[in-house]
Amino acid sequence: MHSSVIKIAKLELPLVGARRERVMTSTNMSTLTSSSRRSTLATVAIENRHVAKRLATRDALQRAALSLFASDGFDATSTAAIAAAAGVTERTFYRHFPTKEAVLFEDYEHRLDWLASALARRPAGEDLISSVVIAVQSYPDDVEIVRQAAQMRRSLLSQEKAIAHLQQVQGAFAREITAHALRRLGPIEDSDLYANVAGQVLAAALVASLDVWGQRGSDDDVELERLMALGVGFLASGLTDPPATG
Repeated sequence: MHSSVIKIAKLELPLVGARRERVMTSTNMSTLTSSSRRSTLATVAIENRHVAKRLATRDALQRAALSLFASDGFDATSTAAIAAAAGVTERTFYRHFPTKEAVLFEDYEHRLDWLASALARRPAGEDLISSVVIAVQSYPDDVEIVRQAAQMRRSLLSQEKAIAHLQQVQGAFAREITAHALRRLGPIEDSDLYANVAGQVLAAALVASLDVWGQRGSDDDVELERLMALGVGFLASGLTDPPATG
């Protein structure tokens, strides 16, 4: 009897050890998971700080540039002077803008991910013009900076240079709208022609609205939204003459 008890006890010991090992492994895994979660959250927090710092630096550079353009003139303002006024190096300036002209135009020339995302969120059954008007209202940048830049495009640059840059802006808008229209239509006959025509004319209306808004000296983003809606509305109406005002 005694021997049997010992054998049972011996058999039990590994089981106890295995249960203990499983408990320890589970505890370690839980600790590891918690540690990984904390590490991931810390990484995200660091990345968010870096993004916030990068955006703040870009904003400071743009504000410094617009101020110097207004006081010293566009041609007389160097990238080094802009960087110094913003408290950064000239090398940092070029990390954000390839040229000083880009300060005036890159607010919506190369960074249209926001527009693509906003268009992608629009419901499938919505008409294209409504989708575009609503999507452009999600513009993420400081409207005051855009207004100042729009005003200076005409006053500081030659007409030829301003037109060339506005054409680039219009092309960037057109590409995003065209791509959205193609996705929306699917593979139907002449969808490529429709999408390209729609992209070009809607982009032209949007850029014209932005340009007029800046030339009028408005600082009201509600007015900008009104002009954009009105601009594309002219297209929807077949470009009939706007109603006469008293």
